[in-house]
Amino acid sequence: MFGFSGIGRKPRQFEYKPRHWDPEAEEREARRRMILGEEYTEGEYKPGMYIREKRLLRMQERERQRAERSRRTTIRTVIFLAFVVGVLYLMFTYFGRAM
Repeated sequence: MFGFSGIGRKPRQFEYKPRHWDPEAEEREARRRMILGEEYTEGEYKPGMYIREKRLLRMQERERQRAERSRRTTIRTVIFLAFVVGVLYLMFTYFGRAM
């Protein structure tokens, strides 16, 4: 058992956590903080922000078109029914006198 005394033990692990330092990004962030203040986050870009905005705008446009189509359909139906009622009224008044 000369070289096998370590069976069952985990190997040594290192606590190395790689870091990345970007001086340009740090400088940009410092300028942003100086100009806009510490708490400014409203206008900052968040990943996927433009995709979500475009999707929301498309959904709103579709809903507006759907409402417009529905309103046009309702108006056409009312006009058609008024026409049918007018034709029926004229038919019954004309045939009512003829009989």
